[in-house]
Amino acid sequence: MDSASVPVPPGFAFRPYRGETDHPHILRVRLACRDGGGGIDPRSVVEPLPTSRAVADAAAAPGDPHRDQVLVEHEGSVAGYATITSWRDQDGTEVHLHRGWLLPALRGRGAGTAMVRWAEERIAALARAHGTVDRACFAANAADVEPESVALLTDLGYRRVFSVTEFERAGLGDLPPLPGELPGGARLRPAEESHYRPVWEMVREAYADTGNVGGWDFEEFARRAEPAHWQVAWDGSEVVGAALCVAGGGVAGAGDAGPDGGPVGEVRELSVRKDRRRRGLGRALLISGLHALARHGAGGVRLFTGSANPYRSYELYQSAGFRRVAEFGRYRKPFGD
Repeated sequence: MDSASVPVPPGFAFRPYRGETDHPHILRVRLACRDGGGGIDPRSVVEPLPTSRAVADAAAAPGDPHRDQVLVEHEGSVAGYATITSWRDQDGTEVHLHRGWLLPALRGRGAGTAMVRWAEERIAALARAHGTVDRACFAANAADVEPESVALLTDLGYRRVFSVTEFERAGLGDLPPLPGELPGGARLRPAEESHYRPVWEMVREAYADTGNVGGWDFEEFARRAEPAHWQVAWDGSEVVGAALCVAGGGVAGAGDAGPDGGPVGEVRELSVRKDRRRRGLGRALLISGLHALARHGAGGVRLFTGSANPYRSYELYQSAGFRRVAEFGRYRKPFGD
């Protein structure tokens, strides 16, 4: 689809992504969105600020970044950009997520609507080419602290289908004591590369009946693995639970200083095998992970969970000193609309 076919407001123009030379422009737009207010949280792990490497990795991901990414110019200067990513849910739905960022000073002039229209036309062309129109949908994200984005999506026919809640523990100086022993006779073992697959399999099995594991492949899991602070519980040769904790600095935003001055760590995953739940193992792994991050110098910790996940464990997180800091809506629209 040619971006020239999308009507754009006066002073704006859409153009294709041009490769590495566009990476500084993309980073500048994202930083301006953070600094321009609107409730953007620089320490968020749900919507983190990208690093230069993250921008390059996104461009190298499957798909065609020259066709699945568009840059928005205003009076000859890059003012925003939009991207498309796709995956298949467990129920067979082909989900096409479009994301867009625009300089705060240029919002309210119709460029945001044009970016959504560009994405929808490109997605429709992809679905027709792949023969998936009958099982495809549009998807977009907007945080509750971005009312203009929420209004734009709802005005264009999108409906909120679930949300993601982000939690923060602002300091680690008052942690509950380390558990003496893990419940059920489980034992912690230092994580090694050979453990990646059994940990991944345990997490997938823990969410197998929730629909939350579609598209999560082992290669991606292994590529992002940072096992130095993982807390993995074993019963013999079987993994029965894990708190996958990472130190701050892995992504832009997560490494920003916390209230205590240290970097902000993250609990990327907390899972317990189904037959080991409701015995305190999850809490013991979480507390052990927080102590590991504190020893590393973390000044706070973030984590998130989705409303579509029946094991949200809000009470567990709050009992360990976490508080809710943000809600991120996930919106979808059928192709028929």
